[in-house]
Amino acid sequence: MEKKKSAMYTAPVFLGTAFLLFGIAIIEKLLNLVGANIPIIDVFPYQILSWAVTLLIFEIALTLRQLVETQL
Repeated sequence: MEKKKSAMYTAPVFLGTAFLLFGIAIIEKLLNLVGANIPIIDVFPYQILSWAVTLLIFEIALTLRQLVETQL
């Protein structure tokens, strides 16, 4: 019997959310420089940036896992 290959992960949920968080962090930092902020965000821009980096690490890990699985 043939071995079925699983489909590659194609929904870039983590990647899209990470770029959204990067954008929010940049906007928040620029607003902080002029003395304002985004009213619904109660964290510092570096915390938003660390969330975005964490999501990118998850995305890289998922991609590498799938690459390894397709090589087998």
